Amino acid sequence: MRVALCSKEGLFGEALASLLDHQGSFQVVATEQSPKDLINAAKEYRAQVMVVDSFELDRNELQFLMGARAFGDFGIVLIVGEEEKAEFVEVPVDRIVSRATGAPELFAALEELGGSVRLTSRPFVREVRRTYGNGNDLTRREYEVAQLVAKGMSNRKISQVTGLREQSIKNLVSVVMRKLHCENRVQVALKLTRAGAMDVSEE
Repeated sequence: MRVALCSKEGLFGEALASLLDHQGSFQVVATEQSPKDLINAAKEYRAQVMVVDSFELDRNELQFLMGARAFGDFGIVLIVGEEEKAEFVEVPVDRIVSRATGAPELFAALEELGGSVRLTSRPFVREVRRTYGNGNDLTRREYEVAQLVAKGMSNRKISQVTGLREQSIKNLVSVVMRKLHCENRVQVALKLTRAGAMDVSEE
């Protein structure tokens, strides 16, 4: 499995890269210190999972990662301090792992993500289009919003993740419901799940 790492704490990042490389199942293709460089490296080297250290990671950088995640072919594992877990619990990453836990938990999270067939937005787009196309295809932005709606996020939370105004999100949600013939947000989640585009129960 190809893994890209992001840590602003150089020694921790190097140690983590060495740990993963020696495990045998993972290939560390990039180690970066900024989210922007991480995204570029993940795309260039076709990383399947990004491991991001929360140390000195600010909210703007985290939102940037979430926006890129919606259109990328990778999952995100966030490593946080034990005291930070509550702060990051609502962040829409694939897995959160505490720094205080051992390597087996990180390995398990990575292997679980690597075994998933629904990590990315592009399979999501293809599946829903095949099932619910009929000339009413959603745009990529509408698909992104639909996926976040299906994860149970409020309009305000989606606004924070995507960087769009809350009124814009409200309008996009209305468009998604109309195009997918849904009367409420629960129906959006059910339709995406039935399309095989995502497993909401695992998020």
